[in-house]
Amino acid sequence: MRYLGIFVFGSLAVYSFASERMPDIEALPRGVPYNRAALYKRSFEFMCLDGSKSILYSQVNDDYCDCPDGSDEPGTSACPNGKFHCANKGHTAADIPSSRVNDRICDCCDGSDEYSGAVECPNICDELGRSAREEKKRQAELSRKGFAARKQLALDGQKLRDEKIKAVAPLKEERDKLLPTKEDLLQKKNTAVEKESALKNKHNEAWEASKEAKRKEKSNSMFREIDVNGDQKITLDELKKLDYVDSNRDGTVSDEEAKIHMIVDEADAEYFLNNMYEGLKSAKKLGEYHKNDQQEEHDDLVADEDREETTTGPTTDATPDGEMNASHMDEDNDYASPPYDEETNKAIEEAEAARKQYDELDVKLSTLDSQIREAESFVEQDFGSDHAWATLKGQCFELSEKQYTYKFCPFDRTVQKEKSSFETGLGNWKEWSGEPQNKYSKQTYDGGQQCWNGPQRSTEVVIECGEKSELVEATEPAKCEYRFVFRTPAGCTDPDHEEPTHMEL
Repeated sequence: MRYLGIFVFGSLAVYSFASERMPDIEALPRGVPYNRAALYKRSFEFMCLDGSKSILYSQVNDDYCDCPDGSDEPGTSACPNGKFHCANKGHTAADIPSSRVNDRICDCCDGSDEYSGAVECPNICDELGRSAREEKKRQAELSRKGFAARKQLALDGQKLRDEKIKAVAPLKEERDKLLPTKEDLLQKKNTAVEKESALKNKHNEAWEASKEAKRKEKSNSMFREIDVNGDQKITLDELKKLDYVDSNRDGTVSDEEAKIHMIVDEADAEYFLNNMYEGLKSAKKLGEYHKNDQQEEHDDLVADEDREETTTGPTTDATPDGEMNASHMDEDNDYASPPYDEETNKAIEEAEAARKQYDELDVKLSTLDSQIREAESFVEQDFGSDHAWATLKGQCFELSEKQYTYKFCPFDRTVQKEKSSFETGLGNWKEWSGEPQNKYSKQTYDGGQQCWNGPQRSTEVVIECGEKSELVEATEPAKCEYRFVFRTPAGCTDPDHEEPTHMEL
C-alpha cells in the first residue's frame, strides 16, 4: 500500500506540474498561440497587450475591436491589425492577419480560421505535415550528400590555396633576379636606338638636301624654258605663251588664266621656285595628259576606219599613256629615298636586336608580375571559412533558355548571350551579400553593361545546396536587375548543426 500511495502522490505531482506548465487548450481564447496563454489568463478584466487600457474579459473575441493594438480580438476579423494563430496540429503553426478569419477562404490547414461554418475547410495538416517531413527528409539526405561533396571541395580548395601561397615566393625571386638585367638591356637599347636615330636623321637630311637640289634644278630648267628673252625674269606675256596654262582648253591663254600662276608683274628664279614651280609643273603634266588623251582618241578613230577596210592585221593599240606614266614614274623616282649605307644598316640591325632582347625580357617580367598578382589575389579572396569555393574560381556555368544562354563565372562576371553569340555583361564580381548569419548565401555582381535609358545591369546570385555545381535559374525581376540561382556543394552546410523546423504536435 505504501508503494501505491507513493505512486498516486507522484502522479498527482506530475499532473499538477504539467497543469501549471501547459495551458488548457479549451480555456484559451480562439486564435491565441500557446506561448501567449499567460497574457490571456481568465480574469474579470483583460489588459490590452500594448498597455493602453483595460476591458472586461468578456469583451475578448466579442467581434468588436476595443484595444488599439487589436489584441482583444485574436479570433475574429474585427480588428484590422489583429493576428489569428493557426494551431495546425500535425504541421507547422502559423499566424495570419485576423482580417482573413471567416472570409470563406481556408488559410489554416486545420480549418480553424473558418469556424463560422460558412465554408467547409477540411483538416489537411496531417497530410501537409507528412509531405513536409518527407521533403525535410529528402533535403536532409541532399544536405548530407552535398556536405560530403563540400568537404572534398574544401580539401581541394585548401590545397589550391597552399599551392598559390608557395608559388609567390619563387615567382618574386625570379622577378627580382631579372630586374637588374632589364636595366642593363634598357640602357643598351637606348644607346643603340640613339645611334640608329642619329644615322637615320643624317641620311634623311642628306636625302632632303638632294631632293631640294633636284627640285631647284628642275625649277631652273623650267624657268629658262619660259624666260625666252633670257633676261632672268618671267613676265605675264611670257607665261601666256604656254599652252598648258590654257586651263579651259579654248586655244587661248587669257590674263586671268596666267594670273592663276603668277600674281606679280615679274618673277625671278627664286620667286618662281617658291611660288610658281609646283603649280606650273602640275599644269604641264595635266596638259600632257590631255594631249595624250586626244592622241589616243585620234588613234582609236584611225583604227576603227582601218578595221572597216580590212579584217586582218594587228589590233594592238599605241600606248602613249604608258610612255607618259613611265616618264612620270622616272620623275617620281628622283625623289625616292636612296638605300642606307653600310654603317646605318648595321646600326638598324643592332637597334632591332636590342629592342627584341629588351621586349622579350619585359614580356617575361610582365607575365611574372601578372602571376604574382593573380596568386596573391587568390590567397586574399574570401572563399569561405574552409575555402570550399576556391576551386570554382576560373570555372563558368551556363543555362540555356529559349532566347538566351546565361553564363555565371563565380568571382568574375555574369553574362547573357544571344543565340547569335552576342554577349551582354550583366555584372562583375563585387561581394558576398547574404545576411550576417548566412553571409555565403548570396553574391552580388554589379557594373554590368548600361541599359538603354536605364541603369547599369547587375545580378544577385542566390546560393543553394546541391550535389553538383550548376546554374538552375536565371530571371529578370526588375529592369536590368537579374537573379541567378546557383546550386553547388559549396552552398551546403553541416546538416547535424542545422536548426530543426518546429512541428505542432
